[in-house]
Amino acid sequence: MNKTEFIKVRCTSEEKQRIKSRAESAGRKFSDYCREILLNGEVTAVPKMTENEREAIAILQHTGRFYGQISNLIKVKDEDWLHITKNLSLCAKEAFKRFYDPHFRVDDEVYKVLNMRRDDRKV
Repeated sequence: MNKTEFIKVRCTSEEKQRIKSRAESAGRKFSDYCREILLNGEVTAVPKMTENEREAIAILQHTGRFYGQISNLIKVKDEDWLHITKNLSLCAKEAFKRFYDPHFRVDDEVYKVLNMRRDDRKV
């Protein structure tokens, strides 16, 4: 849903900083926090992602990008799609293991298959 309307609220700089701090503590964007408080009177806190969760999400995002390319291979009847899909499912499996186990280390081959660096955590 497009959010095109603005609501202006006057407050002191200290009040604004307190609201920003509460939004950050709840793991929310400032505007999302304000909107939810105004509409519902409360905000459900979202815990910050751990390092293993960030790594797993980054791997899953890269995996998802490759699935779009697989549909093109299927359209042109390229049989490589089967092999590529199998590799991607193994990468996703590794990512889920990492998500739930902070001690699990994703194999370097997964990063190679996805053309990623181990330190790539953009989520």
